Amino acid sequence: MTHEVSGCLHTMDIEGLKEFVSTTEGALNVIEQLRGGAKTRWPYDVVRTYLAAVVPKSVYQTYSIPTDLELVRARPLEGSEKWPSTEDDLGSRKPEDTKDYGRCHRPDHPAGYCSLYDDTALSEINAEPGKCYAISTFMLPKGAIVVPVGEFDYYRRTGETYIGHAVRKNKNAYENVRRQEDWVVPALIDAFLADEFLRPAKTETDYKLTSAFCDVLLNDLPKSRPINAIAYPSVAFRGGLNFAIPWESWRSKIRLERAEIIEITDAVGYGIFNWRQLATCASPGPDGALNWRKSRGDDCG
Repeated sequence: MTHEVSGCLHTMDIEGLKEFVSTTEGALNVIEQLRGGAKTRWPYDVVRTYLAAVVPKSVYQTYSIPTDLELVRARPLEGSEKWPSTEDDLGSRKPEDTKDYGRCHRPDHPAGYCSLYDDTALSEINAEPGKCYAISTFMLPKGAIVVPVGEFDYYRRTGETYIGHAVRKNKNAYENVRRQEDWVVPALIDAFLADEFLRPAKTETDYKLTSAFCDVLLNDLPKSRPINAIAYPSVAFRGGLNFAIPWESWRSKIRLERAEIIEITDAVGYGIFNWRQLATCASPGPDGALNWRKSRGDDCG
């Protein structure tokens, strides 16, 4: 594998790259290359190879959520569009419909994106006054396996984990990392990756690094059980938390609890919204059909 590193040409195999980034100087070198434009110039497979070598396995702890966790998903509705008629209309795209790169997905490997709260979900899709949206609440069941991105960096700064006491054991894991002599390197790499997840994307190319990183998390890290969700910080809502659920887990784990159609009446900024409810829907029928009950006499049409 041949790549330019700090103006010099280095030929490294995976083990050589792992050794190179095991020092602070080496990790900074690779980070500067990626941040300086290599992540957009290099092919996806090369970016993924680098990430597979540098990801600190000691930091990316999976945990089993101790209780059912409600997650919120928002999607815009055009004025003339029919309201969603089935549960599938509210959920993740299918593999055959996914031909792009995204924050946590790649072509043919979709993810269902949700947020911890509705304001975060609306911020993520840039909800606007006068427009209508479907807001769905899905259940990630107790025992689902989650891996948080950037949580070590968050813990260093706040002393907390993303979901507080629910992941107390992660605090212990991060403290163990801090006690290691070489803790600066994993802290540095995690901080860089957290920063990448917080960076707004303007083109599909901007997703190359985070998409490749999620692929590494899902497929390369040693684990006893498949990862059901990736938790990561929101770009659009400061302090917000998002979840990306891989297609296989979406189909097998996620359950729709309820949904509503809303019209945004005010968006004052900073993730502050007011809205009026137009219709509600409880759990779908056996065939996945949605039966909307109007809250008011008007709709978005």
